[in-house]
Amino acid sequence: MTIEVTKIGYKFITKRRTITEADIILFAGLTGDMHPAHLDEIYSKSSIFGKRVSHGFLTLSLLQGLLAQHEIINNIVALLGVNNVKFKSPVFIGDTIWSECEIVDSRESKGKSGNYVVNIHCVGKKQDNTEILEYDIIELMKL
Repeated sequence: MTIEVTKIGYKFITKRRTITEADIILFAGLTGDMHPAHLDEIYSKSSIFGKRVSHGFLTLSLLQGLLAQHEIINNIVALLGVNNVKFKSPVFIGDTIWSECEIVDSRESKGKSGNYVVNIHCVGKKQDNTEILEYDIIELMKL
């Protein structure tokens, strides 16, 4: 199937993924973000979340990874930016996440002939359909 990457209004849904304790521990080790809300069960019970919570940037990274597993990746040349990130609801160990995405803007690249700058608006959700994250991803894409 060929995707019209320049078509405003094109919608797609990514694959899903369940957050694991290993994800949180590995992300903490990679980034150095050892906040007890992510790693300390006792601390987390008395926090506003009531239990350990995924790092916001871990959730964003995983959603971007799910986008990269969609067939649209065949047209992506480079990531140009991430804008308007809104963390809307916490994500916990055992939550299953995915994104619902739509191409909301597209224009021919001024500097890279034959390529397009495409704005993809993504809304991350979890198993109860709660919106967890919203953001715009700007990609350089080829036809």
